Amino acid sequence: MLNFDLIKLVIISALASSIITTATVQKIKETFKSRKYITLISFGVSMIIGTLFSINFSELSLVNNLWVGFITFLGADAIYKAFEDKIFKSLSSLEPNENITNLDKRESE
Repeated sequence: MLNFDLIKLVIISALASSIITTATVQKIKETFKSRKYITLISFGVSMIIGTLFSINFSELSLVNNLWVGFITFLGADAIYKAFEDKIFKSLSSLEPNENITNLDKRESE
């Protein structure tokens, strides 16, 4: 019989760590110009972050923590590839938001 509570805990841990992993992979991708090894790097980062996240914030066994790392790779890699050009922008290409500056000036008047 499947232990649905265990499955939910593994998936929730993987979902939370995949958010961190996605941002980390984006930073790494900006550092390296070559996309040759990005999948392999993403796998390594996902396994490390997912496993360590699960070890620190859950009471899962080592095998289940490794599953969290693997599911983190699947989720983070899928999220990153789906939204790579749509949502994630290079942090260096982001410009300061002028609307906030204009709003602050209006409030002080």
